[in-house]
Amino acid sequence: MKQLQYMAMIFCLLCLSPAAQETIGDYLPSPDTAGSISDSISWRDTLPLNPDPPVVLFETGNYYLLRSFYPDYYASDYRIKRDLRQIIRGDSSLYTQWDSIGVTALGLIEMFSGIRWEERILTVHPVKYLPVDGMAEPLVIPMEGIKRRDYTEAAPRGIYRQVNLIKQLAARNLLQYRHGGYRDVYFAGHPLMEGGIYRFDVMSLCIAVKCAELLFPADSLDAIYSSDSWKRHNPGWELFRRNFRDTWELTADSTLYYYVKREPYHSPLVALTVPPRVRRTSENEVPRQEQVRLGAGGGRLGFSVIRDEKGYLEVVDIDSTGLAYANGLMVGDKIRRVNGEYARNARELMGRILDKLDTEGVYLIAIRDNEEIGLLLLPLQEEY
Repeated sequence: MKQLQYMAMIFCLLCLSPAAQETIGDYLPSPDTAGSISDSISWRDTLPLNPDPPVVLFETGNYYLLRSFYPDYYASDYRIKRDLRQIIRGDSSLYTQWDSIGVTALGLIEMFSGIRWEERILTVHPVKYLPVDGMAEPLVIPMEGIKRRDYTEAAPRGIYRQVNLIKQLAARNLLQYRHGGYRDVYFAGHPLMEGGIYRFDVMSLCIAVKCAELLFPADSLDAIYSSDSWKRHNPGWELFRRNFRDTWELTADSTLYYYVKREPYHSPLVALTVPPRVRRTSENEVPRQEQVRLGAGGGRLGFSVIRDEKGYLEVVDIDSTGLAYANGLMVGDKIRRVNGEYARNARELMGRILDKLDTEGVYLIAIRDNEEIGLLLLPLQEEY
């Protein structure tokens, strides 16, 4: 019986709807790139997928959810009801595309994580605006924009949106042990399972990226992963790419659960993901002198630079417990731009970083190993 169920699932994979071939979005490098399951991967006959995944429901009547995210913007019922109507009439491609890949995606997530779905119904809440690109608990995705205080960014669409949804579902899957089906204290209490952009989010990326490789073409994914939007909303991406992507090769046997279980609590890999402790400050508070100093042994940023012969500001010392290190900055990095602007000296660099650090974050362009990279610096709001 199980053999027939697996064969039926494989048949569904081979007959994906053309809706799964929607383009990524106009703001990505390859707007005309279309997506389908890659023919180069010989996995269809070997996947031990769960034939009984949970059901995904899309809930559009999110009146109170909209108001909770934006109480000022949605001060009137008229605006809320208007936006709810837009969501209901909105992009049907989200639902059509999910109908094509949803069962397979849920099965792949469970297989590569090694964690059984305990929830039988997963409710996804599409909203017009969201302050982030998506949430796992509750499951929320923006349909129109990522709305911050000072600007609104276009929300992911097409394949990008599907990858983003899979990422949120992967995070939701990692939370299944909370539902009582798991009694593994070592796994549940592992440092890599701690919430945050360098631990739990990176674990979610491990699963989501592996699933996406089997569902969408490589060129579409490359366009997404190289976009500024992806890097901005996934600050742990460089840490994942350099330390997990090629070393934690997820399979049906070597799952994320397997890798986490065999990783010691105090391993070098765990130490690499340690978030810094940053004192929470109010908007009106003037930073103390030691907070704005670019000294490696202290200060809020925790790194020192010198100007090299080419005029770049080269990182010569870094505090491994500081904010810059946790955001991926390394000794030897040569900083070229800060939010697209050139910094003439260390003090100007410091000023530009601290000016935007507590709002939308700071995007650095740097040279590392003769390769240009991008790093997003974000504050980690943790009291100590």
